[in-house]
Amino acid sequence: MRRAVALGLVAIASLLVVAGCSKVEDRPVVRITDNDGTVPARTITVGYVNERLDRMPTGLIPDVAGDEGKKQFLEDIIRKELMVVQGLRLGLDKDPRQETARGYFEKSKAEEMLQAELIDKPSEVTPEELQAYYAVRDVKFQLLEIVTTTKEAADAAYKRVTEAGEDFSRVAGEVSASSTATDGGSLPVTSWQDMHPLARVAVKDLDKGAITPPIEIGGTFTVYKVLSRKAPAEQKPLEGQHLKGIEVEAKAFKRGLKEHELVGQWMAEANPTYDPEGLKIAGQRTDEMVAKLLPKTDAPTSFEARMERARMQIVPEFTDEEKTKPLLTYKIGGEDKAMTLGDYQALVQETPGMETPKGGEEGRLKGFILRKVQQDIVAYEVEKRGYKNTQEMKDYLTERAEELLVEMTYDAEVVQKVPEPTGEEIKEYFRSHRADFSRPPYVDLQQLIVGTEAEANQIRQQLVAGQAKFVDLVKKHSIDEWSKAKDGIIKEYYQGERRLSYLQEPAFRLAEGEISEPVRAPGGYAIIRVLKKYPERLMDFDEVGEVVKQTVVTAAREERLMQLLDEIRGTVTIETIEKNLQHVKDPAEVLKLKKEENVTVTKSLGGE
Repeated sequence: MRRAVALGLVAIASLLVVAGCSKVEDRPVVRITDNDGTVPARTITVGYVNERLDRMPTGLIPDVAGDEGKKQFLEDIIRKELMVVQGLRLGLDKDPRQETARGYFEKSKAEEMLQAELIDKPSEVTPEELQAYYAVRDVKFQLLEIVTTTKEAADAAYKRVTEAGEDFSRVAGEVSASSTATDGGSLPVTSWQDMHPLARVAVKDLDKGAITPPIEIGGTFTVYKVLSRKAPAEQKPLEGQHLKGIEVEAKAFKRGLKEHELVGQWMAEANPTYDPEGLKIAGQRTDEMVAKLLPKTDAPTSFEARMERARMQIVPEFTDEEKTKPLLTYKIGGEDKAMTLGDYQALVQETPGMETPKGGEEGRLKGFILRKVQQDIVAYEVEKRGYKNTQEMKDYLTERAEELLVEMTYDAEVVQKVPEPTGEEIKEYFRSHRADFSRPPYVDLQQLIVGTEAEANQIRQQLVAGQAKFVDLVKKHSIDEWSKAKDGIIKEYYQGERRLSYLQEPAFRLAEGEISEPVRAPGGYAIIRVLKKYPERLMDFDEVGEVVKQTVVTAAREERLMQLLDEIRGTVTIETIEKNLQHVKDPAEVLKLKKEENVTVTKSLGGE
């Protein structure tokens, strides 16, 4: 009997230990008590702090180790809690905007949960998949392509170059809708990792001379032929930080394919079927409304005018009889759905103007309508899985509501209580901070990117020897389509810019007209020529007046915010539970890991 009791006590003790360990995240680190008892006490838990540390950007995590760093990070959370207390006192939690926001947050979170279940989790890569990905990642391919706008045309072209044995380049020149048709469908040498994901899947295991069946990419159909396939002489060992970076990259690739596959499956099950007459009427009425609201003009229009036209809502007008005509039938969860022209009109009315069709072409209308079908499918899948009733959803909505409460409190207690600065105040600030408003040095330059260092050296030799013009070589050899479209010219590239970081060192070291040695760039090697250099200079008030105004406003609001927080602190009691600080992650360690991960991912994706 005693033995049984002893064993029972041991079991109970074990359970208590396990239960205690499992609830470490619920232990309080800070308590904030309203001295008047108007607002319920607020508790900051270990789990809440650690979760915020995990998702916080590196710039907002203190690089201070130990309890000091933990308390620094806690201070930001305490400030947020003080704003929540003030918002509750003002009754802003009852503001109608809270309910509107709740619906938006609930929808976006449920879709995020669906994505995690159906796309993110299945996209984890096995060691075998990782090795297979890495084996082909840096392989160089040269491809020919035939691009058509219909599957029928692509199928016909595929038969000609396979069964009939016709020359691929000649067929590409005859039928391809791509700009490469004039060059026999020839594409520049490209690393496998830089291709479109669907093209990567199609050619992954193909050898020289192989031809792919037609694949659909972005509404067009493409047939590829492998002209050459060359593996790299050597690759960096797949280990350490490099391994982690490649894992991230491989997962992103697999994730993109999984998403494509899932949407394809959904649309196949939905089987959207259009009524030809209804689609024709929708197109005609849309064109009529476009002609009425957006008349054609040969006169040049400003950027603002073009944006205004883009934002305009194009709602077609139908007769009462037309509104009853069918436009589309589809299935959601096995249940038949239908859209009439009247339903289509209502859909356009409730859609932001930027997203409405600006023409009655069949492709535009179908693309717009299919987004609605996909939204219905996602809503059905979310409802089926009950995401909205989970504890995860409840916790998420509580946190979002508090964040909105902080924003509303800031608006009411800071923004609305800080007056607009006068013109003289703005000018006085500019005069006393003149040196702060300067334009850094910048350059106009020209770049040419090719796939290999050897090719870059050959091109540089031609340029230095004066055997060719830079712009001609850009048009002929550059694999960077963005800069190639501008003859390789990049204007006003500033010192300190983070974009195109591989340009920073050579751009500000070279003299005007000087040509660089090959520089490692994403996807290859760049040759750079500086066209013109511009020195740093102080800017005039007319150039930076709005920036100065915003600076003055920001400073005034920051001062008001600090004053408000001090006022709230005087009405509450803040208690730090020191013994539970040990369970909070060390911010300095979290920051170090995040920076290592960022560097790894950047390098694995070809960045500098």
